[in-house]
Amino acid sequence: MKKNPLFFLSVLLISGSFLYSQNYKSDYKPFHGASLPVINIDSHSKNEDFVTKPLSYGVKKQMLTWGQTSSKPDPWYEDCSISITDENGQAFMDKALARVKVRGNWTSSYDKKSVRIKFQEKQGMLGLNGGEEFKNWVLLSSYKDWSMLRDFTAQYISKLISPYYSSDCRLVEVYINKKYWGVYLLAELQEVSKNRINITKPKGKYEGTDIGYLLEHDSYYKYEDPADTFILNYQLPIKDIEGKEASEKLLIKGFTIKSDLDSPKQRDFIENYMTLLWKLCYEAAYNNKFYKFNDEKSALIPSEAKDCLQCISPVIEVDSLICMYVLSEIYCDADLYWTSFYMDLDLGPEGKGKLTFEAPWDFDSALGNKNFCSDGKGYYAARLGYDTDLHNYGTCNPWMMIFVSCDWFQALVKEKWKQVQEAEVCKKIVDNIHFISNQYEEAFKRNQKRWKNAGQAWRFGTELSKEAAACKSQKQAADFLATWLERRFTGLDQLWGQ
Repeated sequence: MKKNPLFFLSVLLISGSFLYSQNYKSDYKPFHGASLPVINIDSHSKNEDFVTKPLSYGVKKQMLTWGQTSSKPDPWYEDCSISITDENGQAFMDKALARVKVRGNWTSSYDKKSVRIKFQEKQGMLGLNGGEEFKNWVLLSSYKDWSMLRDFTAQYISKLISPYYSSDCRLVEVYINKKYWGVYLLAELQEVSKNRINITKPKGKYEGTDIGYLLEHDSYYKYEDPADTFILNYQLPIKDIEGKEASEKLLIKGFTIKSDLDSPKQRDFIENYMTLLWKLCYEAAYNNKFYKFNDEKSALIPSEAKDCLQCISPVIEVDSLICMYVLSEIYCDADLYWTSFYMDLDLGPEGKGKLTFEAPWDFDSALGNKNFCSDGKGYYAARLGYDTDLHNYGTCNPWMMIFVSCDWFQALVKEKWKQVQEAEVCKKIVDNIHFISNQYEEAFKRNQKRWKNAGQAWRFGTELSKEAAACKSQKQAADFLATWLERRFTGLDQLWGQ
């Protein structure tokens, strides 16, 4: 890999040809009322089976590989009416028609399940995303995360660090058919929309390939419709920051296409495009060979680029790559290698035509809750790790690792980290954790009375880290989360501090 590229980097920054947001600082501040808003979900059948009995189809298929079976039904939509009172007890929504179902994969196996809300008509939800209206929203249960703050905290960190899309969210209390159902995190659905993931949507039955593609790096792809999935056979070897080679058998190669497609041609196109894009990145990073796409974006041809960064900048939104990598190192998410990792590509007439990393998601296993980087030290996303059960070593997220040994990549990471530290991101999020835990103490107690999960580590086998498993209440779990984050920021500062 080419060394001493910092002169080239400085030329790019001075010339303005590289769009990395060097001066980006978010002024986002989460809103916290005196009490939590209340969402009332009333099923027209007056039955709660739709939120108690279902189990994800993917989980049931996965269980079969272990010799286990389940008679639980797949999730289904139930007709409901939804009413909301805000933090002041004032009516916000009155009996809006919606369909509600259990959502998620492994989380669908928990007693307290996350749900998806699909309104009949677009609705704003308690001022989230600037009050924009959408049909689709989600309620995350945080059953395994006794602090109930990891998903919230992860989205908050993203908004402080990255200018790209991340879900707005807010804690609420939920009742179903007048029965108390606990504290949930109201969040946005990861979907293509002008005010969410803003990429080109095909109009009508359009079969052209110049559209937007929302992709999820997803171990559950094999349980989805094959028309909406593809395999990316990564060019190998992939080496981590210590020079160790990833195990091919542990790499997740499947992707689920989360945006709408109107033609098999579009699915075939994005599969070929992503395979070629990986080759372009791999050859630039590992072999100093530089390519670009032909006009039809169907093949690679030689590029005039002189360096890896110059080669990939026309096809990768490098700023988003840096932001997502820094976030991934902070999160230490056990799912990073497996699922819920999003990227998108907009090849529409007004699209950037660059692979963009945004929409971080699913962090109940992150931030010290499981035995992944539990001491907060060292690299995580840049170093090979273990599978989700900590049995097999040698896996990674290829997109977070491909450039980690490039000098230009590390220079940009250190510059981004400098901004993070100057903005006192760690202090903001830790202060927020303590504030929420104290402000809504009674609500968290009601949730614990309803579900009795905090302190019950046996429910999760050996999943939880030793310190997380030792917590006996939401307050203790929140204190541990804050302590772990301080530990993690110190560890990263030892790697990237100037």
